[in-house]
Amino acid sequence: MPGPDATRRVVLALAPPLGGAVVALATLLAVPGTATPERPPMPDARLEGTRAEDCAPCHAREVAEWSASAMAYAARSPLVGALESLVEEQVGREVTCPNGAGVLRVRGGDACVDPRSGVAVTGSGGEHWCVSCHAPGENLRSAMPAWSALGDARSREPMRDLLPAAAREGVSCAACHSTVGPVAAHASRTRGYEGNPTWTSVTSGLTFLARPEDARGLPGIANSGYHLDPRLLLGGAEDGARVHPAPTDATERYLASSEFCGACHDVRLFGSDVRGAAKGEHFKRLRNAYSEWRTWADAEARAGRTAPSCQDCHMSLYPVKPPGTYAQGLVAPSSRAPTRVASHWFTGVEIPFAGELPDALVDDATRDADGVPVGLRARRDLLLRAAFRMTLGEGRLFGHELDVPLTLENVGAGHRVPAGFSQERETWVELRVTDARGAVVYEVGRLDRPDADLADKRFLRVTASDGIPDSRGRPQGLFGAEVLDGPDVPAWTPDPRLGGTRFVGSGLINLQNGFQRCVRCIGFVDASGRCQPGPGQGRTRADRFADGAYDADTGECRSNLDGEQALFETYFPVGALDADRGVLKAPDAIVDTRSAPPGVPLTYTFALDTLGRPAPFSVRARLLFRAFPPYLVRAFAAYEREQAREGRRPSGAQVDEKMLRRDDPVELARVEGIVR
Repeated sequence: MPGPDATRRVVLALAPPLGGAVVALATLLAVPGTATPERPPMPDARLEGTRAEDCAPCHAREVAEWSASAMAYAARSPLVGALESLVEEQVGREVTCPNGAGVLRVRGGDACVDPRSGVAVTGSGGEHWCVSCHAPGENLRSAMPAWSALGDARSREPMRDLLPAAAREGVSCAACHSTVGPVAAHASRTRGYEGNPTWTSVTSGLTFLARPEDARGLPGIANSGYHLDPRLLLGGAEDGARVHPAPTDATERYLASSEFCGACHDVRLFGSDVRGAAKGEHFKRLRNAYSEWRTWADAEARAGRTAPSCQDCHMSLYPVKPPGTYAQGLVAPSSRAPTRVASHWFTGVEIPFAGELPDALVDDATRDADGVPVGLRARRDLLLRAAFRMTLGEGRLFGHELDVPLTLENVGAGHRVPAGFSQERETWVELRVTDARGAVVYEVGRLDRPDADLADKRFLRVTASDGIPDSRGRPQGLFGAEVLDGPDVPAWTPDPRLGGTRFVGSGLINLQNGFQRCVRCIGFVDASGRCQPGPGQGRTRADRFADGAYDADTGECRSNLDGEQALFETYFPVGALDADRGVLKAPDAIVDTRSAPPGVPLTYTFALDTLGRPAPFSVRARLLFRAFPPYLVRAFAAYEREQAREGRRPSGAQVDEKMLRRDDPVELARVEGIVR
């Protein structure tokens, strides 16, 4: 636990957002050797209105740490808010549903209905699917209005404009500390809150389960499967703050388990994944951190080892100290003796873009008494650098061919890396090879500036306007892009998106996962089954394709192409086929095999032409990470500007390009060598 000076520094830094009570307590905590103080008076508050500042008088350290974490900004994340708005406003939009279907909001009296099936589109993907994990306080007392497809325009505003102040605190004290366990299995039909265990097909009206773990006796995994009971935090008081009662042993075990994290850190999207359907899964694995951890933890158990839990890495002193090492300190000023305390930094891999997060909390260069950096950026960098080991193998020269083997291994995470929103997490290698004269022989992965896009592709145009409808009133090309191959286009065998551990070739190494769309070939299919460009095609990646027939119920992709050839990789979480064609929709399949699994070396051997240049050759490689590709941020900024101009954003655009300053690339590892 931080000493008095460290505690005072952290809490005083948080004084503006937390109010005078915390400032007063900071002064009290800063005086060493004083007697145990009386418990400060707590303001009257119902649980649904309880905010972190109400908890700070007794739990100053925890509130100070949480306030500099991504958890505190989960409901205020500009990108989360913009993506949620885009989905609600554009998925299912057509002549009969001109304002958008609200596919992930609560269905009201004037829901959008599919004109062919008669099934309600509003809420069909899961009511409050985004809200329940990013603003769980909304489940303590609902304040957001149901989506009104044709009426009340306020119901269609962004989350940030509809949530009350307490719910805007995201994953807050009240949310976590009123959680008593997982929700019941869906089959039990227990009345009450379930999160989003199912989704409904708007084509057939059938309902599909998104939690196969229910059948294995592990309920509540994914899609906000936590069970809240307000009595845990305030002892059942109708109003007025109280010293909260001790949780039951079962609740204590749940709150310390990875399954608690799995309630929100596995995310299953509506629609059957083209690949996942072959395994009997009728959903898409958008985020898979818990399931990946479970696979690794089971393997560790078979080897006779105990795997650290999520909390052992993200709520401990790791990576300053080994996983599962916790600080010692007073849980509250009135505690009788120091005990183990969990960190509430919740260190992760991104810096929240939210303007409410002060730069001072991002860039603080000091450390607390346990050696943990106080600044969010420094903590992020430490965590990322602990994740990977990169080694340069023995290079070989065969005539004009130079072979350079590079091995990446995830040695610091119990899930695949990148994790979380892994389809948008760039984790790439910058490689530079020079000859005996210092001239560059080969270079890949270099950025000219921090906010430049990677050069494996070139974006000619991204459509962020919703003003070009087809005959049914559906915007065409929205969040689609005209994309060309760039100089760093990957040419690896086998294709890393299919998995594998050893690859040979050249081009960009990027562990970022991806989104795919079912397509058919409108060029010509060659003898190997690949789609080749026809006359007038080949200018962009997509122009030889048209949308195939994807069945959301079965995951079937009907195409004149087979297998992987029928899946075209796109660039946004929802979007069109390209900048002019196709409607905005969720992906038909998700790539989750390019990321690095725990403890498995991935070797990429660059096979390079030296062009007759003189040896020896100097090799330098850097492993880099960036939370979001700049093209994603710029596309959302453009969309948000237009929506703001149309009067749909009461608080202004949710995203702007200035936020890219917090999307800085991080160097994780560097290796150098000579090939003679």
